[in-house]
Amino acid sequence: MYSLFVLCMLVVAATAQTTAKSTLTIIDYLTARRNTNLVNLIQQAGLTDTLKGSGPYTLFAPPESDLANLDTSDKTKLAALLKYHVANGQYKRADFYNEMSLTTLQPSSELRVNVYLAKGIMTVEIITVEGQTMQSSDAVMSNGIVHFIKGVMTPPTGTVLDVVSKEANLTTLASVIKSASLENFFQDQKPITLFAPTDAAFNKLGSATVQALVADPALLKSVLQYHVVPGTLYRASYHSSYLHTFEEADRIRLSQFLFFSYEADNGSMVGNELSATNGVVQVIDEVLIPSSLSGQVKALTAGTTTAV
Repeated sequence: MYSLFVLCMLVVAATAQTTAKSTLTIIDYLTARRNTNLVNLIQQAGLTDTLKGSGPYTLFAPPESDLANLDTSDKTKLAALLKYHVANGQYKRADFYNEMSLTTLQPSSELRVNVYLAKGIMTVEIITVEGQTMQSSDAVMSNGIVHFIKGVMTPPTGTVLDVVSKEANLTTLASVIKSASLENFFQDQKPITLFAPTDAAFNKLGSATVQALVADPALLKSVLQYHVVPGTLYRASYHSSYLHTFEEADRIRLSQFLFFSYEADNGSMVGNELSATNGVVQVIDEVLIPSSLSGQVKALTAGTTTAV
């Protein structure tokens, strides 16, 4: 009897706690959880009253440790960054689907949601928001929902082509994209993932081979299209798999090693993944040559040296 009484009291207490929690605003909840850095930044950006208001909003909250390193000297930029982490409307985990776009409090800036199924011993659903993995979710408040994510999100500032054009170590790639007349493809096609070879990767391929490819735009186009996969593939989604590319004869192999090393065929991914308005750019340290084209590429420089 006593055990039953204790159980009933625990149920009542839990119910009371849930009811009390549902009356909290997003700001109240963050304060109670001691997300001090986030609460302070929201206050500095002038968003406290907004996130205490009726909403509804969906807040994607970065880790406190990441927020501690943010530059807060420019309050306008700070406000824009934090607004980008707040979606208009209330979205639970079950509401998300792959390639979903959410409008944010930052004008003309949308969040891309991706839903991946990682298949291993058991199938695990992974949700990313602008590439940041959702770590916990569905904290329902009176004026919206809070989801906790792995890192700070930065709004993309252009298409895949724009991203390539702005990166200092992708100048050769930008040049050969133009030579292959693929500018419109990288601007208009969406969503896509580009595995982008660095300048050093093209140097390893050899200047003679690069020049010969430029002289054969059709072959160059096929080689470059082999570096492009339909869909937005952030690294959180990677496991051993073979995927179709825009060079239709071959499939690219994606691999992950020890949770921190990623490869596309024999090319290792280096640096950060770069979000674009129409997909994502994954920088790699090799130029990838598909099997069906390897003979043609080798024949370009038969009898010549490929040294830079």
